[in-house]
Amino acid sequence: MRETGLRAVRLCAISPSASLQVCAGIGIRVPVMGKEPREINAKSLKLQAASRDDDGFFSTFILRKISIRFTSVLVERNVSPNTVTLLSLLVGFIAAYVAAQGSYLAGGSLLLLSLILDCVDGEIARYKSAFSALGAWLDALSDRVKEFVYIFALIYSIDQESAWWSGVVIIALQTTRHLSDYNFARLQKSYEESSTSIRQKNIFYWVKKIIHLPIGERWLLLAVLPIFLSIEQTLRSIIYLGAFSFLYVLITRIRRMRRWKNPVASTDFLDRQRDSLLPLKISGSKASWIFPSLLRALEFFALLMITNDASAFIRFILLFAISIWHYTNLYDALHGRASYMGAGGLRVAGRISLCFIAQLFGLEAEVSLFLSLYLLALILLRGGHNVSGGKK
Repeated sequence: MRETGLRAVRLCAISPSASLQVCAGIGIRVPVMGKEPREINAKSLKLQAASRDDDGFFSTFILRKISIRFTSVLVERNVSPNTVTLLSLLVGFIAAYVAAQGSYLAGGSLLLLSLILDCVDGEIARYKSAFSALGAWLDALSDRVKEFVYIFALIYSIDQESAWWSGVVIIALQTTRHLSDYNFARLQKSYEESSTSIRQKNIFYWVKKIIHLPIGERWLLLAVLPIFLSIEQTLRSIIYLGAFSFLYVLITRIRRMRRWKNPVASTDFLDRQRDSLLPLKISGSKASWIFPSLLRALEFFALLMITNDASAFIRFILLFAISIWHYTNLYDALHGRASYMGAGGLRVAGRISLCFIAQLFGLEAEVSLFLSLYLLALILLRGGHNVSGGKK
């Protein structure tokens, strides 16, 4: 009943002027205290509607409870969602700097504040219907950048080779997993009709949410574990939990896709992610959602083997840049955009070949660092192109 009421409130908030009458018509009491303006009640409904209803456990019961208070104040002021996103990015970088100095409690607190601001920017955008190309691009990449930069900072604070290797594994695992998440969710829409029923959010629902290890839970681990454990133990814990979560998700998705029948929509977005000159067609199969992740995993493995004489620090930087490159390809594909300057990224074969030639001349570190900076510069150019509404 509680979920039914909440869903009704969200629907009512679409039209604030009629929200009170509609809610009353379906049996939901919306009291007006004394001479309190009716606009305050409409604002409350809009704020509830602006908050996502599919977040993880930590985000739903902790972060959103805090963020909605910020949002309630900021929507009354001339503050744009993009301003909050940039502030969140700045706070995330400050958190990384503080953590790099060994102040894990302060760094972790700032990291969680950055995540709260991430909630705020989306809530403001939905409340005001203030969506933009810049906001979409910033929102798509800023979380990944902040997460990996904070991991970099934790490792930098102890600067041990084994810790850099743990960071490399986390980036490879997280990127492979995250691409599969987005692609499965999109492909699922092609095979399954959208359900209008309200899902029961009982204890089993929330346990599954936690096992999925969404961003709130991951960042909570990054913020809290270094306070009580060593950085090495923290990173290994994140790897083990991430691997377990990925395995659980794969098993449940394989079981689910066995019930799928014929797709009802195009899946060309998967082909746009191949990042290869070869005419590979990876869509058209129930299991095609995992193919981009497999290609990324193979590329990561090949690059790590080829650059075996470079330090783990250099490999971390290389995988960071390549992972953000693939995230950019993913978001472009999901939005139906052609991969602007995609060939400029040298494709998978070009990057592997370049690193192989560098190894022959003993220049793995120099070339890996150059390739990383080059890809990051291209990502900024692609972002500028998409934001300006350039032609596909």
